[in-house]
Amino acid sequence: MKTKEYFFDGNTYVCRIVQANDGEELIIAPTALLDAIQPGSFEDENEGFANKEAEYIYDEIFFFTDAETLALPEEQFIEELKKDNREWFE
Repeated sequence: MKTKEYFFDGNTYVCRIVQANDGEELIIAPTALLDAIQPGSFEDENEGFANKEAEYIYDEIFFFTDAETLALPEEQFIEELKKDNREWFE
């Protein structure tokens, strides 16, 4: 399992990296990271991002999911991702 860590606001968030159909590596992050980087409203001037670093991190992430899904074995993890992103994993 390939992972990438993001450090934000004093916390470490472990994300998984999976390969899409076209070979692109996609970063799948925990929803806890989303909550940290985007604590505001989408109606805020900065679309709710905590700061510019948060916006940069958001742009790198392909998909956010819960911690339980992130912990699944690779095959089950991909099956879960397919439910919402079928075109990337068929």
